Amino acid sequence: MAVRQKGNRFYVYCKRNGVLLETATSAQNEANARRIDRAVRTALRINRFDHLKPDEQEWVVRTYQNQGWKLPSELAICEPEEELTLEKATKEYLQADEKHRRERNIYAIVQLLKDFGKECPLAGINVAKIKKYRQSRLEKVKNATVNREVAVLSGIFRVQVELEAVDYNPCRMIKSLSEEQRDTYLSWDDFNHLLENADWLRDLLILMYYTGMRFGEAVNLRWEMYKPDRRMLILPPSATKEGKNERKAKVKAKRVPLRKEVVEVLESLRTRQGDNVVQAVGFIFGYCGNFNNRSDTYQGKPIDYPMVRKCWYRARRMTRLEGFQFKDLRHTWKTNAQRCGIDPAVRNAIEGHASVRPVEDRYIRISDEVLLQAVDSMTFDHGCTELDFVEETPMEVPPKKGMETVWKMSEKKKRSCVGTTLTN
Repeated sequence: MAVRQKGNRFYVYCKRNGVLLETATSAQNEANARRIDRAVRTALRINRFDHLKPDEQEWVVRTYQNQGWKLPSELAICEPEEELTLEKATKEYLQADEKHRRERNIYAIVQLLKDFGKECPLAGINVAKIKKYRQSRLEKVKNATVNREVAVLSGIFRVQVELEAVDYNPCRMIKSLSEEQRDTYLSWDDFNHLLENADWLRDLLILMYYTGMRFGEAVNLRWEMYKPDRRMLILPPSATKEGKNERKAKVKAKRVPLRKEVVEVLESLRTRQGDNVVQAVGFIFGYCGNFNNRSDTYQGKPIDYPMVRKCWYRARRMTRLEGFQFKDLRHTWKTNAQRCGIDPAVRNAIEGHASVRPVEDRYIRISDEVLLQAVDSMTFDHGCTELDFVEETPMEVPPKKGMETVWKMSEKKKRSCVGTTLTN
């Protein structure tokens, strides 16, 4: 090795692996340059660099970088990690599981990004900030909506905890808000009025009303699940909410007994291409409404909620059922089953629940015949409609002629509208 001065800078020269190395030092005088020369020469010989002083390590790093060599582990420069923001964590959450991309989760994510900010560091979101966010949201939306948004934020943290990007999930320290239990029932007359305005949703509504199936289960039905010889739909666990519950024990296929009204609908759909053509595969329900050429919608496209929203809102508005939801058809089915005196174990077996089943239901094997007899014995005219919704100021809503509707307000007061004539 040698030390040479060029202008105001001192250079250390050496050979390593047959390559002549020439690198400037940060020394201000020759004495310091020679010290660096001696220290670096020893380090290269023993191949250890952790004992070098900062100016000596600087020479080694510069030399290795100039030659394109890999730095020794003790001198490796740690690249500053990119700060984990809420937006980046959200993208990883959406990619982690397909169910995270459900529409209601997307709405919650949009609100979280709007309130906290896209560039908000995830580590900076603590219990106090979540409580403050929750309090501000309660001024605009219901408890259930806030719980959904906090649950999505908890899911975002959970993914990052699994990736070891954060240490803990602050949402686990916040209790869920109490939610109002929907108490909704649709009368037989109002259901028929709804069908009159349902347009291309008519067949889907008939299925949901007479089976109590969830919207997601109904729109994802396939012809492979239809068993006409047994007069049933057989849904694999992957197609049901209870089958997707990770905290629930492994469940068997769900059996849905079918009344003659549903069988007639399915048979008409199965042979809609002609008596000589019977569909055996594919989705049972597909989009069959109007669309423009600029959209990505087409006839027969698998249905999701955004696709039916416009038609569903119009049907509710024309039937004076604002606030009525798809899941209320499921509530109506169970209410009808209860009022018909069907055994609770049979009701639960037909409907299916994602929560843990009662102990008495776990050891009961219900035959197909019992399920079919139960749905065949059901009647559906068990009183007037009861809609459970909240409005700021009670508003007179004149019912359509012939409708018997009881509006169940947030104050839990009922106003009978029987026999009232629609006034313009």
